[in-house]
Amino acid sequence: LSASVEKGHGLTRDHNHTIPADVIIAVWDKGKPAAFNVTLTSPLCLAILRELCLIAGAASDAAETLKLLSNGPKCQELGWSCIPLAVETFSNWGKEAHLTFSRLASHLAISMFFPKTSTLAEIYGRLNITLV
Repeated sequence: LSASVEKGHGLTRDHNHTIPADVIIAVWDKGKPAAFNVTLTSPLCLAILRELCLIAGAASDAAETLKLLSNGPKCQELGWSCIPLAVETFSNWGKEAHLTFSRLASHLAISMFFPKTSTLAEIYGRLNITLV
C-alpha cells in the first residue's frame, strides 16, 4: 500500500495510520472499500489442538475471528468492510475466505464468460500454489 492509495480511502491526519489490511479493494460490497487481511495459522497450535480433533478447519476459523476482533473496529471507523482470509498450513481455508472466494468467482465468471466452478477452482489452485 502507498500513502496515495490510503489517502483516498478514509485515512486522514487525525487517524492512526495503522492499516488493518494486507490488501484494500476500493469497491467491494455496496460500493464500500474492503480490507482483506490474510493470515496463516497452524492446526497444531496447542490452544486449538483439542478442538481440531472434532472440527475440521477450527484453526482457520479461530484465526478469522481473531482478525475480526483486532481489525474490525478500525475498519468500521474507516467505513471499510473487514474481511479476514485465514488459511491453515495444511491448506484448509476459513469460512469467511470460502464465502469471499465464492463471491469473487461469481463476479469473475460473469465478466469472463466462464463457469463459476471452473473459476473458483482456478482461484483456489493459484492461491495454494502461491502459498507453497
